[in-house]
Amino acid sequence: MSKHIQWLYEELPGLVSRGVMPAEVAERLRQHYGAPGTPAGAAKRWAIILFSILGAALIGGGIILLLAHNWEELSRPVRAVISVAPLAVAAAIGAWLLWTGRTSTAWREGVGTFQTIAIGVAISLIAQTYNLGGRFDEFMLTWSLLALPVAYLLGATLPAILYLVGITVWTGAVGHDAGQRLWYFPLLGLALPFLWWTSRGNRYHPRPVLFAWVLAITMSIATGIALEQVLGRLEVWPVFFGGLFGLLFLVGARWWGDATAAWQRPLQNVGALGAVGLSLVLSFGDAWSPGRWHWEQIQTWRTVVELAAVAVFPVAAIALWVRSWTRRAWSEVMVGAVPALAVVGWTLGVQSKLLGAGLFNLYLFALGIGTLVIGLRERRLGTVNAGMAVLAAVILCRFFDSDLGFVVRGVAFIVIGIGFLATNLVLLKWKGAAK
Repeated sequence: MSKHIQWLYEELPGLVSRGVMPAEVAERLRQHYGAPGTPAGAAKRWAIILFSILGAALIGGGIILLLAHNWEELSRPVRAVISVAPLAVAAAIGAWLLWTGRTSTAWREGVGTFQTIAIGVAISLIAQTYNLGGRFDEFMLTWSLLALPVAYLLGATLPAILYLVGITVWTGAVGHDAGQRLWYFPLLGLALPFLWWTSRGNRYHPRPVLFAWVLAITMSIATGIALEQVLGRLEVWPVFFGGLFGLLFLVGARWWGDATAAWQRPLQNVGALGAVGLSLVLSFGDAWSPGRWHWEQIQTWRTVVELAAVAVFPVAAIALWVRSWTRRAWSEVMVGAVPALAVVGWTLGVQSKLLGAGLFNLYLFALGIGTLVIGLRERRLGTVNAGMAVLAAVILCRFFDSDLGFVVRGVAFIVIGIGFLATNLVLLKWKGAAK
């Protein structure tokens, strides 16, 4: 981003002298974007932030090891004081940061990380000292809920990330009560304002982008765990996951659509990978269960509510997909078609598994060819490789799904590899000629 700001600053004097914009507008642009900085300076700042986080983690781990050495020889009151001492120190430093108004990312991330670790240490040691008992899922939920305010108070990203990981682990650990797992969604809602809050100034900044990466990955895992029994009993998991991955991709395409680097597209990347992976799974006939679904299953209000909950992601994704058609955003249309195809495939798949699998085989071939054509037209090597990867994946899946011998499969691998190399060489020559 800094190189684009630097380019803009170099263009501003000429734009003002030619009368394209008044000097007041140019000055407001400089005030809005601030100093462009340098790559070396940015690297130095991030090195300081990372080392502060690492230092906080090492301090927390060192305290735990020191306490463990003579822990059993200490009295209970002494153990209790030692257990909460790191937390008290971390809270005091955090209060000092807020009182002095320090906005250093290194300070806030380091103190936030240390305080989050101290919370977990205090909970576990106090419970062990006084034999309070409890289960692992209860510990994870308590730790996560106490860590989230640290993220909001200090504006620290890592405590918020640990909260997302914590509620995901809690969802998987609550195996004794499927209904309790549904609390994942309200817990997730508590963290979503943090993404909006950190994105207000610059949504392409590493902090909101990193949080969005973890958000997308943990959502992909935890939502399936939370709705495991519902999705399995009603046989609607293709529709749900198609809606989830499609929604992630389409929301990301709108929110991070102008990203200049791949790492700045967290929701698009996770959504696209999930959509293609799901499509590959659904291209196998065994993924479908014809004859297991009957409309007579909807006999209670509970089932109606469950189906409505499952339909939230697909309906939202299909609505955004229709908007992509009107905007003629063809890359969004191609990848974002998965939710609608999942609904159609599920309707066909409950009748015949060949129909559902055939639909997704056709879709994958169309997606691969379409992506390949766009990449060749725009001479973008990454897009070309993505299209070829989709085609190669579906072809290889069909080879493993058939009774072809090792010789045929080996020849197919060689041909696909040659295709990859030849296409990349041609594109590299085109780029060299263009320069």
